[in-house]
Amino acid sequence: MDVEAAQAVLDNSPFGPWWGFTVESVGKGQARVSLPQRPELFRPGGVLQGGCAMTLADVTCWIAIMSLFGEDDPSVTQQMTTSFLGPARTDLVCESTILRPGRLIVYGTATTTDTAGKLVSHHTLTYIRPPARDAV
Repeated sequence: MDVEAAQAVLDNSPFGPWWGFTVESVGKGQARVSLPQRPELFRPGGVLQGGCAMTLADVTCWIAIMSLFGEDDPSVTQQMTTSFLGPARTDLVCESTILRPGRLIVYGTATTTDTAGKLVSHHTLTYIRPPARDAV
């Protein structure tokens, strides 16, 4: 999977165009995706709502998984743990790495930063890869 293919997956998904994700890079088991800030994503106090960083991390890790298993991989998020480390007021950038690409369980991490490179959040993600419907 390359950047163009990953961007097409997001652009053709029901949620991708609304969020406005931009795939910046894709490598084997790695991805970098950005999310532009816009007024409807801010909470009172002038910071981006935390779900923005979480959604971006989930999508970035999903792209990293597809870089290993292909665009049709059925992986879905099983568990996600997020630690918020600072407020975000700018566009967000997330980098994800798959640490364990298992047959049934995939484990990865992601870090989200602002445009100045300041760490906003750290995420650990576990995905389950359901068996093909024919195998059930």
